Amino acid sequence: MAMPIDYSTLVSGQEISNRTYDLDATVVSRYVEAVADQASLRSEADGRELVPPMAVAALSLRGVVNDLAIPGGTLHAGQELEFKKTVAIGDTLACRATLLQNSVRGEWRFIVVQLGVEDDDGREVM
Repeated sequence: MAMPIDYSTLVSGQEISNRTYDLDATVVSRYVEAVADQASLRSEADGRELVPPMAVAALSLRGVVNDLAIPGGTLHAGQELEFKKTVAIGDTLACRATLLQNSVRGEWRFIVVQLGVEDDDGREVM
């Protein structure tokens, strides 16, 4: 069993997650099914099926949740996302997360995380 994480030891600028995901059809269909997405996936001019942008966000955040062993019931207060380019089924994504802020107010701990996602060509996706 993994040791619990002492969140008080995390410092601003620290990389807290670094994961790579292959976006095969199974991964994408699991996301679409989980969120009951009724929209069909669009295709690029070259015929490749595009991945829903929020699937990219969900995968990058999943790495943070798993790597920090964030317990169930934790409150996700908000997010700001900017998508730079489309992602197609079959692409590979590198998802990195850096801690921007770690503070305590009363009995609550707040962490602010910056997510960065690049495609297999090193181009920024999100």
